[in-house]
Amino acid sequence: MNIMMLSALNLDKLVEFEKKARISEAEIFLEDFDEAKFAHETLNALESPHFASARCLMCADENGNVLGRLDFSMLSSLAFGGDLRAYVDWVYVLKEHRHKGVAQFLFKKMEAYLTAHDTNEYFLIAAENDEAQNFYRSLESANIEKQNILTKKISHEWR
Repeated sequence: MNIMMLSALNLDKLVEFEKKARISEAEIFLEDFDEAKFAHETLNALESPHFASARCLMCADENGNVLGRLDFSMLSSLAFGGDLRAYVDWVYVLKEHRHKGVAQFLFKKMEAYLTAHDTNEYFLIAAENDEAQNFYRSLESANIEKQNILTKKISHEWR
């Protein structure tokens, strides 16, 4: 398995992966997939300073076909004299490649990246399905904790 960081140069690999994901699990991905729109929006995000801390790792086979992806963001805070951590936003492995070490590989590569960038903690909002929970329990030294999370959509009304 190989690892790639998403860039404009390999965006086509991500688009093909996303198309396969929607075919293999149409019951999860309910919206129609517009490849051109997805590519355009992703390229805009890659070029935007708003997404400067966002990363997408892609695990590929020997032919360059993407089998899974892990998206995370680097977070920094001035709390407690400075705090660095990462938030894992999305992990997805194509259904036919699950239970073959793809997600474990992605997490190990992310952890190596974080270590190289002086970040020694990450968190994610855990999915509650059994398959995801079993995977989380397989991560060495990981703790699954129940916590209250406040979320709020902010209205962008002009005054």
